[in-house]
Amino acid sequence: MSDIDDQIKRDFAVTRKIIYMNNGAIAPTPLSTIKAVTDFMLKCAESGPDAPQTSEYVTSLLDELRTRVAHLINCDRDEVVLVQSTTEGLNIAANGVDWKHGDAIVVRGGRHEHYANYLPWVSLSHRKGVQLRELAIDESGYFDLGDLEKLIKGARLITMSHALYNTGAIMPLEEVGRIAQQNNALFCVDAAQSAGTIPIDVKKMGCDFMAFPGFKWLCGPTGIGAFYCSKKASELLSPQTIGSESATLSEHNVISYLGMPARFQAGFRNYPGAAGLEASLRYVLRIGLESVRKKNMKAAGILRDVIGKIPDVRLYGPDDENKRTSIVTFTATTDSSILVKKLEQNNIIFASRDIGGGKKAVRAAPHFFNSEEEAETAASYVKNFLR
Repeated sequence: MSDIDDQIKRDFAVTRKIIYMNNGAIAPTPLSTIKAVTDFMLKCAESGPDAPQTSEYVTSLLDELRTRVAHLINCDRDEVVLVQSTTEGLNIAANGVDWKHGDAIVVRGGRHEHYANYLPWVSLSHRKGVQLRELAIDESGYFDLGDLEKLIKGARLITMSHALYNTGAIMPLEEVGRIAQQNNALFCVDAAQSAGTIPIDVKKMGCDFMAFPGFKWLCGPTGIGAFYCSKKASELLSPQTIGSESATLSEHNVISYLGMPARFQAGFRNYPGAAGLEASLRYVLRIGLESVRKKNMKAAGILRDVIGKIPDVRLYGPDDENKRTSIVTFTATTDSSILVKKLEQNNIIFASRDIGGGKKAVRAAPHFFNSEEEAETAASYVKNFLR
């Protein structure tokens, strides 16, 4: 183990007790993030939470956080809206557009999408009479670009995940963005399973909206995330909440929304979470996404190599590692929930997730703090149990 790997192990207290590979759900936070949150609370306690000095610090903190998010996804700082989750960000996009009866939305895979990026659009179809056009997929979750070009005709928006929560497959978003632009359609991306584990460039993707949480691959605290809204697309969205932080009222009772990103942040107060996410982003970006991905894929490679050779086990996701994240999903003759429970009893944390059609699979989601030795141990336990 290198000095860097050894330091990472010390930074993540979870590694002292268990093999935690459920980072696609919620990742643990490094000690520096925990310290950043407690330092923020201590500063408020000592200086006064609404003292001028504290207010200046909060303004500086939020500006720094937006700078780091902008660096992560290659956008401008004022295109970064702070939200509590991916779900909130996607709902801002879904509910902010002035939909007309008969408008169409293209959704990849229907129920194969995470519900955070499916239910808002289903709800729109019920409330606004918007037509959902579901893009057919293969067993890994991929679709035919030719089919997309047919379905997008006359549609106002395409929405899909960047990387899939159930198979780890990475979608060809640059090609999708090109098709969206050619058809004058908006493009919305759920980046919950990509932000912090693979590179993101919203300009290359050509997307208008993107949402992701801080508490998955970015190793930040819960209750905070980011919603990217391009300057051009922001003019098409109406804020769904309003308050003194997002709008002004003239003496004649005329409401005027503030500019980006304040217009979409009525009532935002999760400053401790912002301090934690800024620290986590600094941590991940210091390691570098290329190094993070390299470490992740080494652990994933071990899991796939060992588990994939077990009789009656079926691996999901593409074989080409360039087309997937470190998520390793598989089914066996044993019920997935039983295997996940047995793993937990042996201090190994995987998860059970829907693989499509109500069928459950076992999902491992290793991150950069998971060593190759941990991957070997976890894979060996799965192999021995299923034998």
